[in-house]
Amino acid sequence: MKPLISLFSFYIKSSIHVALGVTGLVYVTSIEFGVTLPVAFYWVSFLGTITGYNFIKYAEIAGLQHKSLIKSLQNLQVFSLVVFCLLVYFLTQLHLVVLTYLFVLGFLTLLYVIPTINHKNFRSLAGVKVFIVALVWSGLTVLVPVYYATSAIPDLWLCFGQRFFIVLALIIPFEIRDLPQDKNALVTFPQLLGVQKTKILGGLLLVFTLLFEGLKQPFVFSKTTPLVIVCGLIAFCLYRARVHQSKYFASFWVEGIASFWALMLWMVYFIAV
Repeated sequence: MKPLISLFSFYIKSSIHVALGVTGLVYVTSIEFGVTLPVAFYWVSFLGTITGYNFIKYAEIAGLQHKSLIKSLQNLQVFSLVVFCLLVYFLTQLHLVVLTYLFVLGFLTLLYVIPTINHKNFRSLAGVKVFIVALVWSGLTVLVPVYYATSAIPDLWLCFGQRFFIVLALIIPFEIRDLPQDKNALVTFPQLLGVQKTKILGGLLLVFTLLFEGLKQPFVFSKTTPLVIVCGLIAFCLYRARVHQSKYFASFWVEGIASFWALMLWMVYFIAV
């Protein structure tokens, strides 16, 4: 049992779980817009998310403790290095235009950690952190895949807005969890509004997401139903979110919603046919 627990812990800490969610959102976009994406782009989304998240989470720790790294952190570093090498390989298979878009998103990710403005990074700028995360996720999973479309994409910006709102709502349980540790200077939603009002804000974001869906033409029941279920799951997670929550409530269950969305669409469009 202990090896399984250790394996699951590594699965979460290595950012594999969140990377599956991001890749799942890329797949959601491909289904929604009927876009055929190269396999390399899915791999870049998956491996790039692992690389970016592990860099953000562990670069500072590694710099402070490089002489006495614990074994788990060393394993994560080796894993991240292998992932980065694979990422470079798959990047070489993408078009130059796509690489340019990805470079912009990658640069935003670097600015999330590297100090630039008044010796501060985006992560420490008041009220900026969540919007940068939502922008990068939405850009990668909505805007970049559109390059591979063979015709004009209707309702593109509605979809982008929906994805932006959904990612913001998904971040809220994490911000509630981290409330005791976050510095006041970050001005997170729970710090600014309080826990209950932040949950209401998350609910409003989901309402706007569904309203945007109603504006799309034509209405497609097979695409809307999974979205409604996803919004319902996020709303439930917002309701259940606490400052003192179970260890894997946010990092597994909340982050798994995006993958579940992709799985539902896959079942609808392939198994049900």
